[in-house]
Amino acid sequence: MIPESNKELPHDLLAERALIGCLIVDNSTFDEITDVNLEVEDFYHPQYSQIYRGIKELAVDSKPFDLVSLCAKLNDIGKLEMVGGQSAVVDILEETASAANIYHYAKLIKNKAILRQIVRTSMQITDHGLNFIGDVEEFIDEVESKFFNISSQSKTNHVITLKDALKENLRQLEQGKRDKGEILGLSTGFQSLDKKLLGMQAGQMIIVAARPGMGKTSLALNIAVNACKHSELPVMFYSYEMLGPELSGRILSSEANIDSRKIRTNDYNDMELRSLGHAVQNLSKLPIYINDNSGTNLLDIKSQARKVKSDRGIGMIVIDYLQLMQPHVRKNSREQEIAEISRGIKELAKELQCPIMALSQLNRSATSRTDRRPQLQDLRESGSIEQDADVVMLIHREGYYDENVPDKNVAEIIVAKNRAGEPGTVKTAWVASLTKFAELDPSQYPQED
Repeated sequence: MIPESNKELPHDLLAERALIGCLIVDNSTFDEITDVNLEVEDFYHPQYSQIYRGIKELAVDSKPFDLVSLCAKLNDIGKLEMVGGQSAVVDILEETASAANIYHYAKLIKNKAILRQIVRTSMQITDHGLNFIGDVEEFIDEVESKFFNISSQSKTNHVITLKDALKENLRQLEQGKRDKGEILGLSTGFQSLDKKLLGMQAGQMIIVAARPGMGKTSLALNIAVNACKHSELPVMFYSYEMLGPELSGRILSSEANIDSRKIRTNDYNDMELRSLGHAVQNLSKLPIYINDNSGTNLLDIKSQARKVKSDRGIGMIVIDYLQLMQPHVRKNSREQEIAEISRGIKELAKELQCPIMALSQLNRSATSRTDRRPQLQDLRESGSIEQDADVVMLIHREGYYDENVPDKNVAEIIVAKNRAGEPGTVKTAWVASLTKFAELDPSQYPQED
């Protein structure tokens, strides 16, 4: 291994010098680079680092940082001599003709700083790994945490004008006119649900919650397949409870309309076998990706989803289910871990510009009430989940509790929270043999307006 002293870390001294000059020439340009999150430590050369420190402190106090004010500030904090005196600041100023490219310089400096941090972190991990004694899983968590912190620094924090936001609204409206149907988002495949949600929108975090046995996974699979068929975009399904073949078996049963028990026991006739063959042929064309590794965390999902999006685009992501996910960094309580995971899912949905559907468990309080329909407060570790979610759908099947009810095969999808529209209840059919939800005859089961 080459000693670290013989290596020169990534940097761009010309960009650092140019940025300092731009700021002194035109103080107003400081506001143009705030979204880059440039810190004093991001500068490689100590001279430019301290000059920027003086500029930033003056800017925070809403004071000018012209030549005289800046030199006075540097003198006050005992750094004027260290940066080369007033003459050094004058030299930088005289070299600067315009502040036009300041944003470009700021990004160059930030990117080089991130690269230096990656190199240093990698070296630390290498040294630590060579002499590590203990739990390897803890070491992996530590490594993931360090790189997660670095990746979060690379995100640009910026604002957009109302004009730009309205342009996006206009683009979506024009897209809606070109496509069939009235919804602007990704279709769930259930017309009554689409009408309530106005489709699944890019950047949304959608929670599907229910007590065990209500059909959370089945509904998520139905929606995932429908969304993939309608959009022809990849769908990623992360399962922490079921294996890939179990999930694909359910999808196959639903698509071929053949009892799932027959598939599991190989008990089917020739006609059903042909139906299965056609279903396999059709389903194989769909870009649906399944990950059944129970150790997958949010960093893994982010990495895999970014790759799929860069290759083929992305329609939606499904996580089954949220409470089984492990955090990339351990917290003092499970509630804190769930809060971090929940927030991370919402941020990822916004970054990838696709809806993310996360399944969630409900606590037992609903079953003890006279009306067993679930409510928002029944969400387990509900505070952060309810806050982060754009849509919360709760599944209720009265027939699960009482087989003698008239509508034992009717499921209610209770839209308890809906930022893009009105809350309400949508009724669907529950086909137990196919583990499948389906539309009801509207003449027999009218939906809410």
